[in-house]
Amino acid sequence: MTIEQAIEHAEDIATSAIGCECREEHRQLADWLSILKKAKFEYDEAWRIITHPTPDVTYADKDRAQVILDVFRNSLGRLEG
Repeated sequence: MTIEQAIEHAEDIATSAIGCECREEHRQLADWLSILKKAKFEYDEAWRIITHPTPDVTYADKDRAQVILDVFRNSLGRLEG
């Protein structure tokens, strides 16, 4: 299951499980997964900027990317694929 599928599944349950106590938990799960997806995108972009910079990458871009990698280094490690 991809993260997109997990978000969609949690949102489906949150909207269709009328009268179920788990609706709010699934809404919260969908929100957390969306945050994780955005964080992974930022991490992957930072990794790409540092390891394979394109000619348009500035020093400010590299500095920002390094800060992102430093923050994630101790919390998430290297996220794969």
